[in-house]
Parts: sequence; C-alpha cells; structure tokens
Amino acid sequence: MTVKKKRLFTAIDLPVSWLDEIESTSDRLCEQDVRGRFTPRDRLHLTLNFIGETEEEDSIKRLLAALDRSEAPWISAGSGGLFRRRRGGDLIVWQIENHPALSTYQGLEAEALASLGIRRDRRAYKPHLTLARDAKGTLLGSPELVSFFGKPVAFQAEELVLYWSHLVNGRLVYSPIARFPFGGETGR
Repeated sequence: MTVKKKRLFTAIDLPVSWLDEIESTSDRLCEQDVRGRFTPRDRLHLTLNFIGETEEEDSIKRLLAALDRSEAPWISAGSGGLFRRRRGGDLIVWQIENHPALSTYQGLEAEALASLGIRRDRRAYKPHLTLARDAKGTLLGSPELVSFFGKPVAFQAEELVLYWSHLVNGRLVYSPIARFPFGGETGR
C-alpha cells in the first residue's frame, strides 16, 4: 500500500459572525477599487502551524491528540492593514491579538511537530487572517485603510482542526481531516 503525501496545516475555524464581517470588509475594499485575489469564505481560518507535504498524517494526528489544549484561547481582532512583501504581492490582513493561551498553544504545537522532523517557520508567529493576496489600489498606501476594518466580537476557540490543502477539479480546497477540542481532556 502506498502512503500519499498530503499538504497539511493546523488552524482554528472562525464563527459565522466573523466570516460575515470579513466578507463585508472585503466588499467595502472592492468598492474602493482595491483589487487582489480575495480569500474565499470557505478558506478563511486562523492558521496556527503550516506542516507542509508529509506522509506522517497518522503520527501527526496522534501527536496533536496528546497535546495539552485544556486552556481554550480567546481570539480577538486587532487592526487591519497590509503585509508588504518583496515577492508574491502584498497581503491585506486582519491582525489577531496574540493572547497568552494562543501563543502558548501555537508554540507547544510547533515544538511537538518539530519533534517529528517538521521544520518550524523561522519567523515569529504573527496571528492574522489573510483577506487578499496580490493586493493593489490607492487605498492601500493610505492611513484610511484601517478604518475599513470593524471589530467582531471576540470568541473562545472550541477546537483545533488539522486540514488537508489539495486541489479538487482544479480548485484549492481545505478539507478537515481531524478535530481536537480545546478546554477538555487531552491525551486520548
């Protein structure tokens, strides 16, 4: 039997109220002639760790199941803005406040994944939601940009999701392959 490599990452899903707010923000930006590849609603999430191409799905599931998720992190929206990039185009992002439980869990997970030989990102973790890639428009260089972002109500994460990123009929799809609750027992 051949084991198939899968491109995996871990994330926290967003509540409907946040998805609605992000969609509304994206619409308002488009009305101001901001252009780019806006993230479809079904692919919006808060990434914790990018794992990449791996054949270790079962080992990763066991490792994630054993991690301490007893403290459920709060997710609060920060300011919106732009990540300027040298290559690949600018990103329109919504910063997420890095609450202690969020950064603690993300770091714990990253260390655990590294024990399986999965490379850690060298950059410091900056929680954010990517609204658009390859963004262009005069509004992007303006201080007015931040005024287009509202303040959705903070929420407490209910679960961690292990996602598989793959193409289905030429379209990128994020399929959940395992879910792990926050705030409950671990090590099951």
